[in-house]
Amino acid sequence: MTTDIERVPVNIGRQINGLDEAFRLSKNLAVASVLPTALRGKPSDVLAIVLYGQDLGLSPMQAIQGIYVVEGRPSLASQTWLALLRRAGHRARVVEHTETSCTVHLVRGDTGEEHTETYSIDDAVHTGKVKIVDGKLVARSKEGKVLPWEAHTKRLLLARAVSNAARFLCPEVALGFYSEAEVEEWEHTEPVASPRIEPEPIDAEVVEQSPEEVAADLADIEQEFTNPLSYSEQEIEEGS
Repeated sequence: MTTDIERVPVNIGRQINGLDEAFRLSKNLAVASVLPTALRGKPSDVLAIVLYGQDLGLSPMQAIQGIYVVEGRPSLASQTWLALLRRAGHRARVVEHTETSCTVHLVRGDTGEEHTETYSIDDAVHTGKVKIVDGKLVARSKEGKVLPWEAHTKRLLLARAVSNAARFLCPEVALGFYSEAEVEEWEHTEPVASPRIEPEPIDAEVVEQSPEEVAADLADIEQEFTNPLSYSEQEIEEGS
C-alpha cells in the first residue's frame, strides 16, 4: 500500500525536506551507473553523503561529486573547499601551485582578516607521507602499491593548503570536514597494535570479607552521605 507521503514528488531544485524524501532519492541514485563506484548499490551511504551535503548547503549531486567518506570521516575535494569559501563571501586565491608546493591566500569577507598557507613536499616528507629516493617522490604501501601522495602529488598539495587555510581562518565554512589529502593518508595508514597491559594481581585478603564486614562498610558509607553536616563542619565539631 502506497501512502500519500511516498507519492509526494522529490523536488531536486531545492534543499530536501525530511528523511523520507532524502532516502527515496538515495535509493534511486544508488542504482545509477554514473555514481562513484564506492556508492553504487549502497543507498544508505548515498543518504549519508546527501545529508552531509545538506549541512553545507550543497545539492544532492554536488554532494555526491564533492564529498566522500573514508573510515567514517567526511572529506571535501579541494575544489569544494574553494567553492564553499567563495560562496560564503571570503576571497580565496591560489597564489602558487606546482609539483612541489602550493600556496593559498584567504581574506575574510566580513572582517578583512588575511591568512596565507603554504604546503610543500618538504612538509609531506617531514610528516612521513612521502620519501625522496634517488631524487624521486615515493609513497608505497607494504605490498608495493603506489599511494596517492606519489600518484597525485600536485592535487594533494592543493587539498592540504586549502583545507589548512580554511580551518585556520574560516572554520565555520566546513566545520568537522577533512581534506581529501588527509583521508587518503588515513586510508593507507597501517594500524598500530596497542600493547596489552596485564592487570596487577589483587590481594585476596583485601577482597575476602564476611557478609557482616560488608554490611558494616555499607553502613559507614551510607552514614557519610546522609549526615546533614558537610565534611568541614564535621571537622569543626570534632575539633571542639
